[in-house]
Parts: sequence; structure tokens; C-alpha cells
Amino acid sequence: MSLIMSLPRSSDVVIAMSELAAARAELARLQDRERELLEELRSVRTAGRVQKDKINDLFKQQRLPAPITRLPLTVLSDIIHRVIFGTRSVSDAHRCTKRQLAGVSRLWRDAILSFPNLWTTIAIDPSWSIPLVMAHVDRSGECPLNIIISNWSFDSDPSPFNNLFGVAITCGHRWRSLVIQQVSGSAAIQAVKSIWRMRFPSLERVKIFGIQISDNPPFLTSRYAPALKHLSLRGQDRVDQIPAASNLKTGHFHWSGSSSGSRLLSSLPSCQKLRKLVLFGSGGPTEQWPAPQSIHLPALVSLTLDLADPQPALAAMVVPNLIYLGCSRRSYRGWAHVFGGFPNVFTNVQHLRLVDETLLSVYPKFTEADAKVVCMACPGVQHVELPANVIRGFFHRNAPAGSWSHLERLTLKDMNVGRIPHGLIKWLDGRKSREQPLLRLALSGFRVPEGALDGPWLTTLYESLRGRCLLELKDVPLKTCLKARTLSQGVCVCTSHHLDAHEFMSRTCWTLAAPVIA
Repeated sequence: MSLIMSLPRSSDVVIAMSELAAARAELARLQDRERELLEELRSVRTAGRVQKDKINDLFKQQRLPAPITRLPLTVLSDIIHRVIFGTRSVSDAHRCTKRQLAGVSRLWRDAILSFPNLWTTIAIDPSWSIPLVMAHVDRSGECPLNIIISNWSFDSDPSPFNNLFGVAITCGHRWRSLVIQQVSGSAAIQAVKSIWRMRFPSLERVKIFGIQISDNPPFLTSRYAPALKHLSLRGQDRVDQIPAASNLKTGHFHWSGSSSGSRLLSSLPSCQKLRKLVLFGSGGPTEQWPAPQSIHLPALVSLTLDLADPQPALAAMVVPNLIYLGCSRRSYRGWAHVFGGFPNVFTNVQHLRLVDETLLSVYPKFTEADAKVVCMACPGVQHVELPANVIRGFFHRNAPAGSWSHLERLTLKDMNVGRIPHGLIKWLDGRKSREQPLLRLALSGFRVPEGALDGPWLTTLYESLRGRCLLELKDVPLKTCLKARTLSQGVCVCTSHHLDAHEFMSRTCWTLAAPVIA
């Protein structure tokens, strides 16, 4: 057997040696470059440390304050003011929160101590001490004061109240607002009523909750409080009359007893500057109401009547410049009775709100005749709020609501889940055919009957109204059912969610196709 061996040619050897030499040269070049870069990196790091030390030295030398401490005092005081008044309990806010904020830094402490507006709220409250009240009186300078009397309950010794009140009354000429609430006990009530005959030349706003003022306190009249503009009397057994406050602009009166509404209404002519009025009580047809069109209130622009029967009050008032009208009824008589005597009377009303608190199973339902009377009484409305149970009377193809040619916004409350308002849809189609602007329709406060469908109904409702109006949904109840089964038994898990309009729109895909696990 012969063995044949082939030797590489000299030219191949030369080429291989040349390539090896080139590779070694490139490696040497890269290693040199690596050393250069490492040296450069060390130099950069060293320079960085030097620069950082220089910056730290500059900060130490110049002592630059933190950004929060560079705020102007006016801005800082405004922030502190918002924090204090954002606290739920006003008494705790000015007794505790202010002290906590003052402990943040010397600057914050100086801001709190030097700005009088942060000391203008004084609580005549058992949790306050005499030095704390005195500090507020002194540090508030000559600024108007807001006084809150609350949380008193005693039947004997009134000295704790009198001691605090005695300090605050020394600056009674600066009282701008007064709130009286949560006061019980005969001695406590009598102590608070010591205010009744005092003069408050700067008092503009008064809110009294629960303390009976049927004895007509002089301090609410123009003689004792000439600047009084806003008066709220709530939780009263009765309100015999409104104090003679000639500059009064807003009044909110809430009583629970009978035979108050008529006497209160008779005292309104003394308030010719009144712009907003809220009456909440039992006032009904058995009272001796003022004669029709006998109460002239030319400045009134907002009227809310939450009465058993608002008709006598509406009949008595002449309000040519009324813009907002809110009516609630709790009697068996329908809206045709409430508005029947006022065709084209409330022509300037732009915002109408009707609330029906009757039991539909007991009292007659809303009819088309009721709707016609309401539309005739308020022909120029732009925004209407209605309970959902009046949809059939107001809205169908030739519905009375068609006479509201200026209507821009409609709010329907308490619609039953599972119901599609077909009459409203046809009425919206009629508006569209007449080329009227799209109506802004808001649905809120849904009711959920037993066994009502949620997700599919909401989808159908949305599709039915899409393109016919600008739809807004609020507090939509939505229930999602997840079903899971095992080999031995069936299990059904239900979870309920309450979504607002934005959340519903952002989660539509999830809610329209609830997953079912088989």
C-alpha cells in the first residue's frame, strides 16, 4: 500500500502568515484603544467627582433653600389656607391642623402667624380654649370674622360657653358670618339666644340649624344687621315670618310644623332685593295663603318650592324675572293642578326642575294633560330636569314638549333599569327631522327592579339613543355575572359595579361581553 502526501504550496503559506500578522496587528490596535478609553473613563469619572464636590461646596456656601421654601409668602399662605379649610371638621382644622403645619418649618410658622386671613374662623366649641379664641381675635387683625357655634349640650352651668363667647363678642363689629348648629339642652339654647338682641354691623351670612327662632330675633333685622344678605334657617318647627332684612338676597327656610308657609310668604314683601328663595316644608292647601299675585318679588331669579302642594305659593307670587324654578310635590294632586292657573306666566324661566315624591301606586300617574299645562306655564325653558315617570306624558312624536323650541338640555332621573323610552326616541327623531340641534340628554339615578337585566339593556339603550342626542350617563348600575362550573356542582358568582359615564365608555368592551367560564 502506498501513502501519498501533498505538501502546501509556498504561496498558500505566505498568505496564511500574512493574515495572521494582520489579525495580531488589529488585536494590538484594539488593546491600545481599550487602554486609552479606560484612561479617558477614569479621567471623566475623576472630573465628575470634582464637579459634584464643587456643586456641593457651592450649595453649602450659598445655602440655597429647597424649592418649597422659595415660594412667595402669599402663595404659601394660600396653600396653607386651602389645606386648613379642606379639613372636614372646621373646629379641628383651626385647633389642630394649623398647629401641625406651623411645625413644618420656621418659614411656615411665620407665614401662618403673619397672615390674618388664616385666623378669621373662630369656633365657639367645647374643644376650644379661651387662649385659642383670644389668639384668633388678635392675629386676625381687622379682618372680617366667621363664627361657628356648635356642639353644645348642657342644662345647667353656661359658664364654659359664656367664657368663650365673651371673648369672641368683643369683636362683634367684625363678624361676617355666623353658623349655629348642634346645640341642645335648655340652658345651652338660652345661652346661644343671648345673641338675639346684639348688633352686628358687618354680618352678611347667617345659618341656623335646629334652634327655634319663631321669637323673631332682632339681630336678623336690618336695624341690627344692616349688611345681612344670606339667611338660612333649617330644622325649624315653624318659621312664622322672615325678619325684616331689606338687603337680603338669598333665603333658605326649612320647617317641619304646619301653618308656617303662608305666614312666611306674607312677610316676603319686605325683602325686595331677594334673588334666591328656597321654601321647604309641609305647606298645603289648608293654610290661609296670601291672595293670588299679592307678593311682588321683582329681583327674584331662583325659586325652589319643596312643599306638599306648591300651587298656593306659586299663585301668590309675582316673579317677572325668574330664571330657575324648582318644584317638588308630595300631595295627590297632579302637576296640572300646580301649574294650571299660570299659562305663559313663567315666560322667562330657563331652567325648570320637577320632583315627584308621591307614591305612584297610590296617587294618579302623570298624564299628557299635566305635561301640556307645564309646557304652557314655562314656554321658554332651555334646561329641564324631570323624573323618568313623566316620559310618556311629555315625550312622543307629537308630544307637548315639542312646544319647547328653545330646549337645549334634558335631564331624566330615576329611570328603571331594563326600560327603553321608545316615546322619547320618537320625539328625538321628530326633532332631528325638523333639523333642530342635538339635545343634550343626561340620564342619572337609575332604579334597579328585581331581576332587571343590566349589561344588554344598557347596550340597547345606548344604541337606541346614539345619533339622536348627546348622551350623558351618570351613576349607571352595572352587574356582571361570572359563571363557573365544576364536575360536581354548578357555581354562580355575581359581582356588582356602579360606573359613571366615563368609566362605562372606557370599559364598554368589557361590560358588553362579560366572560363566561364553562
